[in-house]
Amino acid sequence: MAKIETLSTTDIEKVVEKMSKKLPTRNRLYPKIQAPKSLNPEVWVQLFSDYHAGLIVKASEVGDLNSYNPAIGEKRLEYLYRTIVRILEYYPNKPTTLVIPFLGDIIEGSLIRHNQRANLAYDLINQIINASELLVNYILSLSRYFPVIKCYGIYGNHPRSTRGVTESPPAENFDRLIYWIVKEKLKGQPGISMQYTDAQHMLVEIAGWKFWLEHGDSIRSWAGIPFYGAKREKANISAMLSLVDEKADYLVLGHQHQIASFENILINGSFVGGDLNSIGRLRRFSIPSQLLFGVNPKHGVVWHRPIQLIDNPKKIKIKIYR
Repeated sequence: MAKIETLSTTDIEKVVEKMSKKLPTRNRLYPKIQAPKSLNPEVWVQLFSDYHAGLIVKASEVGDLNSYNPAIGEKRLEYLYRTIVRILEYYPNKPTTLVIPFLGDIIEGSLIRHNQRANLAYDLINQIINASELLVNYILSLSRYFPVIKCYGIYGNHPRSTRGVTESPPAENFDRLIYWIVKEKLKGQPGISMQYTDAQHMLVEIAGWKFWLEHGDSIRSWAGIPFYGAKREKANISAMLSLVDEKADYLVLGHQHQIASFENILINGSFVGGDLNSIGRLRRFSIPSQLLFGVNPKHGVVWHRPIQLIDNPKKIKIKIYR
């Protein structure tokens, strides 16, 4: 039987060294960074929902996971504004148009739950007054950076005028009053518009693409995100619109207080994050955030960015009992 020759480690190293010397020399490639000469235009869309003006969340009642009050809400709104401006500073394809769909629950309201008044900083009238001023100031501040700002308003479930959903017409909703005030205060401002409707939805065209806007409280969720419910909603909307030779390319929702994006469905976050009901009963909490995305005329939504409204969530400290 022939003896099998084995290579030693030294022999292998010699073979590898000999082979490596025959390989061509490779040099590092250095990028030539140049400013883009031409970029396809984009429209920015910043979803705005679930501000819940007037709501109080006491840290002690939710295990220190969160706290919320009018002062915190204003601070988070200012943080949102500054973050959008910061993104504009380094984004190469700067837009001229900003679209702001207001998706409802701008105020907390005071009627839909028996114990709702126990968690309010002020009454319903002051919620409406303060929220209207905040929205007007926010839009005017952004007008320094966007020549055109188009606003659309959908009402939510918290500001309805009765406790039960069927006890009054859906449009009898205080979000609509806020939108009317905002529209009146912005009347005559060049490049700024505000539209809202009596219906529970709006079909809006942005850069040639159709967006169906609704609050989303009629969609049942499972495990936090209403994945299957939202898909059924979009399918039902498409079926309705097809009868009149129309379509909705995207479905846009609020209400869930948690950002998600799937199958041309975009769900916004909230300014609150979590309250006594969501944390205490549903065991749901998310970082306060709002969604920003860009729409391209050829490709639709080409990117989206959740904007967290807390600078560093990991600094949140909860009490641990020992």
